[in-house]
Amino acid sequence: MADTITNSDSEFSVSPSNWRGIYRIGAIAALAILPFGIMDILITFLPGGATPDPGEGTVKDWIGLFQRDSLLALRGLGLLNIFTLVLGIPVFYALYAAHRRQSKPVALFAAILFLVGAAIYIAKNPAFPMQTLATKYTIATSDYQRSLLSAAGEAILAGSEDFTSGSFMGFFFINIAGILMSSVIMMNRRFSAITGWAGFVGFTCMLIYSAWASFVPWFYSGALVLGILGGLLTLSWYVLVAQKLMKLG
Repeated sequence: MADTITNSDSEFSVSPSNWRGIYRIGAIAALAILPFGIMDILITFLPGGATPDPGEGTVKDWIGLFQRDSLLALRGLGLLNIFTLVLGIPVFYALYAAHRRQSKPVALFAAILFLVGAAIYIAKNPAFPMQTLATKYTIATSDYQRSLLSAAGEAILAGSEDFTSGSFMGFFFINIAGILMSSVIMMNRRFSAITGWAGFVGFTCMLIYSAWASFVPWFYSGALVLGILGGLLTLSWYVLVAQKLMKLG
């Protein structure tokens, strides 16, 4: 379907060639998400890749992990999620652009919701604050300093560790955005039905997973099954989205 300038387009002074550029950027960003997602899943099951389960690791557990393997600790506190969310922003904008004529209000709302969720998650993410705290803890010269740093670390983890009430709203907005955008895809004909269903089921699984892990953490292994299924489906969704966006571009 060729892009032509409409009143909607002209409001933002976007030419057809610029829309095609947005599609290409979205496609590249969607494909770039793939290695981060695969890496996250593989690290979970590789020997030596274990990190404390959500809500169960103490400050000293995390400080010890930072001292042994700083990169693994950063990953355990959601660093890879930051990369995938930053890359997801142009993907959702490109999907809005692709559906701006058929389902503009819902597609725009989904894109904005994803941006808000990503901003909340990134702003509250504890990876780098905990890395700084672990460094200060290591060089602390008194028990009093270490006790103060431990208390600060507990506050950081309680308010922003993955799958706590502090980080849940970010995940909630992100997954609702994915469900809405996948619904838009299913309602229209620009993308395949399997793309819509993969995203709808995948983001729904991730929404249930994040709620389960956040509020029923004592049975995290059960939630993890949904998380893996949702993760694989959403990664497939990004690949399918990338293929179509590349064709549109």
